[in-house]
Amino acid sequence: MAMMILVASLGVTAVAACGGSGDDVVLVQAEATATTPPPTEVVAPALRGFSFPISGGCLPQGDQLMPNAPRTYRNGIHEGVDFYAVDNCAPIERGTAVIAVADGTIIRADLSYVNLTPAELVAYQAEPNTDAALDKFRGRQVWLDHGGGIVSRYAHLEAIAAGIAPGRSVLQGEVIASVGESGTPESVTNPGNQYHLHFELHVDASYLGAGLPPASVRPLYEELFGP
Repeated sequence: MAMMILVASLGVTAVAACGGSGDDVVLVQAEATATTPPPTEVVAPALRGFSFPISGGCLPQGDQLMPNAPRTYRNGIHEGVDFYAVDNCAPIERGTAVIAVADGTIIRADLSYVNLTPAELVAYQAEPNTDAALDKFRGRQVWLDHGGGIVSRYAHLEAIAAGIAPGRSVLQGEVIASVGESGTPESVTNPGNQYHLHFELHVDASYLGAGLPPASVRPLYEELFGP
């Protein structure tokens, strides 16, 4: 993940932002002194070379399916990329294979997931931003640890592939699960109409692109899935 660091002599406050392709800047302000050097730039290695989680897939053209799109739940924001058949380069339906975006170790696999009940849906919708509700609304999930604080999450799954379990290592491109609609309100109220993959890429304590406008978020994911 390319990140630009500028050191300036304008005060004592620090402002941080994750980014890529030089679009986002970490501005570190230090006490001005007669010996303060001029601003310098350090570019870290980019986060790239990841596969799309759907073979032959691409980023949706609509920003409403990208990170930071507004939502009526999930604390008001979308934290990942939604891969639907209607806005993608590959057919996506119930049971479409979901693949690992990079080599990693499985740290979560919801092998005993139980679908939402109507009563649970009402209860979670009443308090949609609790940790429990946010997690339940992602449905059946698999998480992969790629090292260096990078974790990928795959949500709304229909099923988890045979042999996938916490502690197992997987290779980039390996099938880990299949597309479903688990955890979506529609899976209870109107089943069969929300088949898609919700994918999240977390770096350290937050998701990639957190807090950035669409014009800055999209290049990060283009770089992520680039060569």
